[in-house]
Amino acid sequence: MINNVITAISTIGVLSVLYAGLLVPELNNTAVMASELINGVATILLIIFIDPKISILADDVINQRGSYIDLKRASVMMMTSRFLGTILAQVLFIPGAHYVAWFAKLIT
Repeated sequence: MINNVITAISTIGVLSVLYAGLLVPELNNTAVMASELINGVATILLIIFIDPKISILADDVINQRGSYIDLKRASVMMMTSRFLGTILAQVLFIPGAHYVAWFAKLIT
């Protein structure tokens, strides 16, 4: 579930700021610069919540403490989770653009 949300945030990072630039044309540059902030937050969340678990699982398989089948199952779950996160991004796209537009107005 967490990976779904992180993937959705990462997916809408670029497109929502472009749309936010259309919502507040006078703050277009400010809104577009928020893309890196959104993707940076998504990357940090991915590093904190997802990467350590997958790394530990892969390390256990290499050191023969874990099952390769479990690693394979986790990989399939990650692919499915990313797909569902991309679908969730379609729902969050417009609200995300409005949030970026609001944030651009707030900081200027």
